[in-house]
Amino acid sequence: MHKGDYLNAFRVWKRIRGTETRESREEFYEMKSSLEFEVLQVQQGRTKRFPWMDLFTNPRARRALIYANMMIFLGQFTGINAVMYFMSVLMQSIGFDDTQANYMSLVGGGALLIGTIPAVFYMELCGRRFWALAMLPGFFTGLILVGVSYNFDPAVDTVLVQGLYLTGLVIYMGFFGCYATLTWVIPSEVYPTYLRSYGMTVSSAWLFLSSFIVTYNFTGMFEAFTGIGLCLGFYGGIAVLGWFYQLLFMPETKNKTLEEIDLIFERPTSVIVKENIKNSKATCVDLLKGRFRKVATETQRVL
Repeated sequence: MHKGDYLNAFRVWKRIRGTETRESREEFYEMKSSLEFEVLQVQQGRTKRFPWMDLFTNPRARRALIYANMMIFLGQFTGINAVMYFMSVLMQSIGFDDTQANYMSLVGGGALLIGTIPAVFYMELCGRRFWALAMLPGFFTGLILVGVSYNFDPAVDTVLVQGLYLTGLVIYMGFFGCYATLTWVIPSEVYPTYLRSYGMTVSSAWLFLSSFIVTYNFTGMFEAFTGIGLCLGFYGGIAVLGWFYQLLFMPETKNKTLEEIDLIFERPTSVIVKENIKNSKATCVDLLKGRFRKVATETQRVL
């Protein structure tokens, strides 16, 4: 449809979505209308020749760019892919042989898989801020246990080391599973419609670049920081700083239309911060009074 080949676009749509229902036909025409609106916005923009420049020159788009990629940064630089890729090596370091290490690496992967399930079903019920702010302390706790396990000699206290490490790993991976969904949900909804393809290109590239940086440097950082320094100091430190960043700067986009999301990011960052501080105070009051369900489902609240 972007290439102007509406006939083939309709054929593809008919094949994957069907055109029997009124809703599917309306959805196709809404896509065409959205595309025409995107083209109009580009033509009216300040950077007609290079519309992607609006990601840097347009304040609304720039806020979305920073916000989306900060969420990706927090997801990657807390160590998830490095831990996943080196899982079997790490298992060997706590006393498992080669065969056992390969099988035990499934523990971390399984915990990550199971951890995604609650967010998949309840992302819209609880909202983005809930999952972000509730999950970071969870996998920080897991990093503490993993880091502490490196203070003991696996040859002397094998059961203790493996117990601490595996418990921390399951907690870390489980909580991160919920958080990881945000790194795709948030970028996909915050960019202006006419810049979404450009924005998602930047975010996807940044995600894989971040993964490469963390993974490529993992061995060197592990030796320089030691296990507890890397897990608790570096990854855990980023998780703590990220929690405060999300508390202050993360807007709630739950149940918002694209037009409403536009209005959110058109506001100055200072306004978003003030609103988040106000809502955080209200949330603390609800928590102290035991209104946990209200806290979990309230659109504008924090936790």
